Parts: sequence; structure tokens; C-alpha cells
Amino acid sequence: MKKKANGFISATKIAQRSYCEKQLVLDQQYGRNETDVQRQRRERGEEEHLRHHLEAQRYGSKRDNRCFIATELYGPLSEETDQLRQFRDTFLMSRLWGRIFTRAYYELSPSIVRLMKKYPIVRSFIKPFINWVVRTVSRNG
Repeated sequence: MKKKANGFISATKIAQRSYCEKQLVLDQQYGRNETDVQRQRRERGEEEHLRHHLEAQRYGSKRDNRCFIATELYGPLSEETDQLRQFRDTFLMSRLWGRIFTRAYYELSPSIVRLMKKYPIVRSFIKPFINWVVRTVSRNG
């Protein structure tokens, strides 16, 4: 079974594997042959499942996932977004100035994301800076 780059395996794939071991053998032996329509439907289903998963995480978890800019740039489950969340949780939140910075970020970043969506030029200025922050955080983390 191929694992997605973001670590997400759909419930459908898990259920298929536990229900039909013959399908697992056939996939292993011959590869997965699917039509374009089947692939599109599978991808739509996986996207919908991910959306529901994220919604459940957002409303059913005490974890603070508010990395608005990183989520917009990289996606909610990307390695970069997780690195920034970990930096926030382990470094920034343990310092007074870090908590003040984080609070200001939560106030400003939704507006920045709206600007990035409306004016792609804003995104082109912000992304290199955020890429630098991610590289710096991952080197020091």
C-alpha cells in the first residue's frame, strides 16, 4: 500500500485492505489499473475525506492549528506547516515575547491570507520569506 507524502491514508483504502486481501495481492502483482474516471473519483473522495478529517480535527481537538499563512502556502498537513506549528508550540509559546508575537500573528494573518488570495503578487513576496523561516526553524529544531 502506497503511503501519501502527507502521511494520510484514506479510510476507504484501509477498509479495502482489511476487507479484500485478494485485491492487495492483485495490486501487488499487477499494479493498480484504474481508468481516468476512477482516478478522478478516487481523488475527489480522498479530498472530501481529508476535508472532513480536517474539520473534525478543527472542532474536535484542543490542538491549536492556526497557522493561517503556512496553511495557505503549503497546505494544512504539509511538513512545513507542521514544522512551524511545532516551533510555535515548543519555542514561541514558552516565552512571553513569543506569546505576544503569536497573538499579533493571529490578528494579522487572516487579513494577509485574504490579500494573498486576492492579489497573487502579495503571495510572491511572502512565500520566499516564509520559506526562509521554515528553513531556519528546521535547521535549529
